[in-house]
Amino acid sequence: MKRILKSFIFIFVFALVVLTVSCSRSLLPNSSNGSLTESTGNTYVIKTANVDSYSDVTDTNVASVVASIVMPSTVEISCTLNYSYTSTGGYFNPFSGRTVSSSSSSKATGFIINEDGYVLTNAHVVTLENESNYRDLKYTSREIKVNFADSSVTFNAEVVTYDTDLDLCVLRMNITDIENLHYVTFLNLTDPTSDDYYKEDAVKLYYGETAIVIGNANGYGISVTRGVVSAPIRYFNDNGTIVKAIQTDAAINAGNSGGPLSNAYGNIIGINSFKIVTSATSESMGYAIPSYVVLNYIVKVNSTLNLQIKTYVTNKSGYVKTE
Repeated sequence: MKRILKSFIFIFVFALVVLTVSCSRSLLPNSSNGSLTESTGNTYVIKTANVDSYSDVTDTNVASVVASIVMPSTVEISCTLNYSYTSTGGYFNPFSGRTVSSSSSSKATGFIINEDGYVLTNAHVVTLENESNYRDLKYTSREIKVNFADSSVTFNAEVVTYDTDLDLCVLRMNITDIENLHYVTFLNLTDPTSDDYYKEDAVKLYYGETAIVIGNANGYGISVTRGVVSAPIRYFNDNGTIVKAIQTDAAINAGNSGGPLSNAYGNIIGINSFKIVTSATSESMGYAIPSYVVLNYIVKVNSTLNLQIKTYVTNKSGYVKTE
């Protein structure tokens, strides 16, 4: 499993390029942590398309309809990490044992899951790849800004919790000055490994059904790509951890990390996580964390952290409005 994430780390005279999960990251000189005040004092009204009737939805315009449903809940994420670690290298490294401070920045995607401003994204968006390679690693601060599509108005967000094994992260954004806040509805997919999957009322994905990716591709801004569910379930061994994923041929590029994967009805079936590129083919294979993994994670977070993060789900593929 290869994760795509472009990183440029400059520490003294060393340059290291790391290729990892689908978000775009670059390293910056040290900077102080930004203020947690809102970057705008004015009320921000989210722009949405007028979708009052779905009777005329066709294969030709389905992506446009889904975009009008899901995009108002989708945000671009800019994250700056300030961190320190102890340098290594042994006797021949004159700087071995010293504390090194550095910074890293990334562009990615997230989506709002409820009216309280909770946002889902990937854990690798707010952490460093291969954390174990850094001795005594400490994150001294994070500065996270989010903005909606085609807008330069930014809002502050903070990390609530994350799980690097699942590659899931919960943020909470400041929604004080936002009107008409939208949030997504998940398709309550049944885990294929559970006994419930073979019951009549199981909620399943099917090979070839429409899949739509929305995200901050290459950090250029929110965009939409369309494809199909290439495979409803794939398994990967990530350093001993079995990872479940939905495979899609919808284009997933650097910066799409943390964005929603939707079905033809605007129901969220997964969260885009990584991309595998093979040398044998010119086409890439995109992968997303299934909704049942995400929803189980939220249940666990609520229990362990004594939170009440709400999610909205549907057991039927269909158009559901949450505003």
